[in-house]
Amino acid sequence: MYKLEEALAELMTDFDRIYLDTPPALNFFSRSAMIAADRVVVPFDCDTFSRQALYQLTETIEEIKADHNPQLVLKAIVPNQVPLRAKLPKQLIEGLKADSLPVTQTTLSSSVVMRESHEKAKPLVHLYAKHRLTQEFDALLQELESQS
Repeated sequence: MYKLEEALAELMTDFDRIYLDTPPALNFFSRSAMIAADRVVVPFDCDTFSRQALYQLTETIEEIKADHNPQLVLKAIVPNQVPLRAKLPKQLIEGLKADSLPVTQTTLSSSVVMRESHEKAKPLVHLYAKHRLTQEFDALLQELESQS
């Protein structure tokens, strides 16, 4: 589990930041990433099942922090796939904030352009530089960078 941590420590001499994108499952890879990382950013699809999974993940983060990586911090929860007019996502986001979880101001809306980006294996910014979702990702980056 510590091999990744060692590799990242070596890479940090050449980079200011390294982002690890893990599968959504809580498995060996995501646990290894949290042991090696100092911050966690979690995308949150605004539904009840994702809310339950998020709270389980926060418990896992605390366990990893206690057992392996005392520097680990849940840096941000990013509301993802947020429909523009739906009430439930807004209620779920407010509930997370009420529980003092670090929810970003920036939310990412639902859009088929993301699927197109994946299908074409091209970054969204290269396909649709002016699209609303691209602008939201840019705002998210600015928000996360300002918190560093």
